[in-house]
Amino acid sequence: MTEENGAEDRIARTRSVIGKWVSICCSIFVIYALATMALQDLQLLSLFLAFSLAVGFVHYPLNPKRPGSLPLLIVDLILAVLGFSFALYIYFDYWEFIFRVGDPTHWDLFFGIISIVLIFELTRRVVGWSLLIIAFAFLAYAFFGQHLPSPFSHRGYDLERVATTLFMSKNGLFGVPMRVTAYFIYLFVAFGAFYETCGGTAFFVDLASALFGKLRGGPAKVSVAVSGMMGMISGSAVANTVTTGTLTIPLMKRIGFAPHVAGAVEATASTGGQLMPPVMGAAAFIMAEYLGVPYIEVAKAALIPAILYFIAIYSVVHFYSLKIRIKGLPQSEISSINFVFRDKWMFTFPLIVLIGILVLGYSPRIAVLYSLVTIVAVSFLRKKSRMMPSKILDALAKTGYNCVMVVGACATAGIVIGVVLLTGMGGKITALVITLSAGSLLLALPIVMLASILFGMGLPTVVCYVLLAATVAPSLIDLGVTPMAAHLYIFYFGMLCMVTPPVSFAAYAGAAIAKADPMKTGWTAWTFAFAGFLLPYMFVYNNSLLLMGPVFNIIISIFTAIFGVICLGSSIIGYLLKQTRLFDRLLLFAAAFLLISPGVTTDLIGFLCIGMAVVLQLKASPRSVTQGAKI
Repeated sequence: MTEENGAEDRIARTRSVIGKWVSICCSIFVIYALATMALQDLQLLSLFLAFSLAVGFVHYPLNPKRPGSLPLLIVDLILAVLGFSFALYIYFDYWEFIFRVGDPTHWDLFFGIISIVLIFELTRRVVGWSLLIIAFAFLAYAFFGQHLPSPFSHRGYDLERVATTLFMSKNGLFGVPMRVTAYFIYLFVAFGAFYETCGGTAFFVDLASALFGKLRGGPAKVSVAVSGMMGMISGSAVANTVTTGTLTIPLMKRIGFAPHVAGAVEATASTGGQLMPPVMGAAAFIMAEYLGVPYIEVAKAALIPAILYFIAIYSVVHFYSLKIRIKGLPQSEISSINFVFRDKWMFTFPLIVLIGILVLGYSPRIAVLYSLVTIVAVSFLRKKSRMMPSKILDALAKTGYNCVMVVGACATAGIVIGVVLLTGMGGKITALVITLSAGSLLLALPIVMLASILFGMGLPTVVCYVLLAATVAPSLIDLGVTPMAAHLYIFYFGMLCMVTPPVSFAAYAGAAIAKADPMKTGWTAWTFAFAGFLLPYMFVYNNSLLLMGPVFNIIISIFTAIFGVICLGSSIIGYLLKQTRLFDRLLLFAAAFLLISPGVTTDLIGFLCIGMAVVLQLKASPRSVTQGAKI
């Protein structure tokens, strides 16, 4: 028995070594290909997909419980080789391949079927069955939709037409999601991996602690701040929760936060990291492609709503800390800002280079490539941070591992979009939404919100956005919403699924670290994130919050929106100057909605409500607040 276990351990280690080197090769290939641009578009995409398939099949075994099984390792290696078979087929037959689109050969059909099957298997392993079920439903519609009643029927498509369209055109496997993943998202994931490996994450944590650690509820405010900073380079809610939560959640519990509240604060703040430019959960790059605008325009439009989200979460944390009388961290545990910058100042340079090059108008590809070089260069200014070859290889391997889920999800999403475009389903869904809402934007917005939340349950945010951008976003645009606001609207609600029970992955991750009840943590996180459910309505009706329109309107809108989200945080917690009564709470809630809604009249009434709430608080007799106050 011992010998058998020893053999399985050796095979598992072999699998791990193979997976690491395939991942490293994948990262080297992508960085070299994007730095030189020596390959044609479809050649690069097919080889990138092949490498990603190989990483996925080796790193995620066919049977996760038996990573040391030799037969299963052989099966996974065969699947990896099959992935390279269709990539090499495209690579060596490239010019003939692209010119016979519409007139496929039997080999085109064969490799098309192989590629789709492999993508589905990868997606099953790294994402789960939820996205596969959606993809199967769309494929079933392609094959059998002609039997549905009008207006949902189409003329019908056979296996050859569907498989070759998805394999050979730019509206399938190699469509917008896959192209953006290869050209932009992979590089930003590499940036995050390199930055984390050389110690950049510690810089964010130390900086946030220096700024907010000694304030009331200090660790919770540190969580909010560092999650926003990490979101700039990570864009993954669960990754942010696990990375920063390991430090912040135990600190929150130590100073008096209930475990489920600590987990909820971290999950809510980490989810907001997906809103923060430049990465935005990888959706910003795809959004720019769909809208046909420079990436920097998407980042600019997303900036103020992201800041408002974090102000709202900060307000919730602040008022909660006041309500249950939680203090900050001792001064002895907090480094000074001067010390943080003196010790880790070099970690600001990669961010300055990245943002600076983007602002100058260069493509994200160029910006990240220069930023990667900057990270490696500045790491040698500090002994503990030096990116020696072993660290570089670790960062390259981490990049490949972290991108596998995105690749599988985006490739499958590309298949769904291909079916939508082939069958004309997008127009049918748009017509359905307009019919259900009777042409009213006020009714259409909740319908699209529910669709976004339902799609987002069990799906990565970027995939949810891709699917909704192809199906329901056009309906909002047809109802008069600006394209940028429409796409950000569906992105926000897809993102908020990370803290919306019953499927709230970020909250579950926070609960695991906090050792708290997952559902209790999820519902608390949903309550804290309530401002996030109002923000999309804010910028749909008031594009000034997307930095569109006259400067004066933008300034006024931002000013009133800040007061609005602070009032919302106060009303959610039930504390302003002291614990609020029901009427005070209703006044603050009304003020939040009135200040969020654009207009001079609503703003004046909103500020009047705030004034009334403050006066009532000042006149009220002091109320006792117990340390165990619940939420």
